[in-house]
Amino acid sequence: MEYAVLYNPHSGGGKGLQIAKEIEPLMGNHTYTYHDLTAIDSLNVFINTLPKETDIILTGGDGSLNSFINQIETNTDKNIYFYASGSGNDFARDINFKKRTKPIIINEYIKSLPTALINGKTYKFINCVGSGMDGYCCGEVERLRALSKRRGNYLYAAIKALLYAYKPCTAYVTADGKEYTFKNTWLVPAMNGRYFGGGFMAAPKQNRLNQESTISLVAMHSRNFFKIVIAFLLLMKGKHTIMKSMINVIEGHEFSVKLSRSATLQIDGETIPDVMKYTVSSAKKTVHR
Repeated sequence: MEYAVLYNPHSGGGKGLQIAKEIEPLMGNHTYTYHDLTAIDSLNVFINTLPKETDIILTGGDGSLNSFINQIETNTDKNIYFYASGSGNDFARDINFKKRTKPIIINEYIKSLPTALINGKTYKFINCVGSGMDGYCCGEVERLRALSKRRGNYLYAAIKALLYAYKPCTAYVTADGKEYTFKNTWLVPAMNGRYFGGGFMAAPKQNRLNQESTISLVAMHSRNFFKIVIAFLLLMKGKHTIMKSMINVIEGHEFSVKLSRSATLQIDGETIPDVMKYTVSSAKKTVHR
């Protein structure tokens, strides 16, 4: 068997290729070619020109997955394997796939993905889209990583956000045609999986392969700082939903979110600054009358 291995040379502290080669003893005695994901102009062209007997192994974390799914047609007849080697690995965590173990085929997970319309551009996402404190935290992690070779820490950024750095806003949400207003909103992610932020279980009942293709919007809102701290601590284990007065979990197919002020948005951990409005659609859209 032949495998085309895709890697990001900048991941793992610049050890992306070295980490990618860890797959060889796990997969066995086959033929491997290694390709810099960041240097490929068109993944569709790259995939279509591979020999018929060559399958693909993608290495990395949620960011690499997001980049991959937004560049390919998901109806490829090739097997797409994934080797989880990122820092967050929320996708791997959600499907109970351990980091740096034998690559698994992920075609079923990427063939029908939800989309987000942000500032006129449509993105597919594999885990979640969110604005609020989660967007701030992802942006802060990126900033810290740019300043130092030491990796930014989401938990550190979240503590900083809770204490003083993030200011809540009002979120106006439309979910399958029904309108909601959440004042003093700290989080409002739309979840395709259960996890975000490197292990925070925001949507404990969300199933990315559910037959109705629903996604879950989770709104955390309160003006009571101590309740927010408690909710955040419970969020780590997915127990925050017991705080029903300040946690709303809405399942649906189409969501629009409008904020009272612009904020950083994160999509699978990658950030987009200065967003005030975005729309999220599941793979199976509904019709509102």
